[in-house]
Amino acid sequence: MLNENKVKMMTKMAIYEKNEGKRMLKMSRYYKGDFVTLGVLKSIIASTFAFAVIVIFFALCNMEKIVSEVNTMDYTLIAKKLGAYYILFLVVFCVIAGIVNAYQYDKSRAGLKKYLSRLNKLERFYNNQNKKRTS
Repeated sequence: MLNENKVKMMTKMAIYEKNEGKRMLKMSRYYKGDFVTLGVLKSIIASTFAFAVIVIFFALCNMEKIVSEVNTMDYTLIAKKLGAYYILFLVVFCVIAGIVNAYQYDKSRAGLKKYLSRLNKLERFYNNQNKKRTS
């Protein structure tokens, strides 16, 4: 005979595993600090490429001005400005990435606790059912 509560619980668990569970179960393999650090590292790499694209795009848009002033430019000042902008760009995106990844990790932990709680309930249900059969 089917137990309605057991079927509901198993359905909720299957839906969770299919939708959110894959990503959250991946996150559960990491400590919070490691997960946040990995996210920040990915952000550094992506931000570096994004900054390079922005600089190249800006240079291409102002190519006429750059070519006309190529001999009078102060290249050390330009390099210092680009370095400062790059560092500012990285700091902003790393802080945002750290906050977002910490939030995602905490949210996944809460979902994982619910999932494990349901799993324990289901296990207790099966244990009680097996005890009744053997008695």
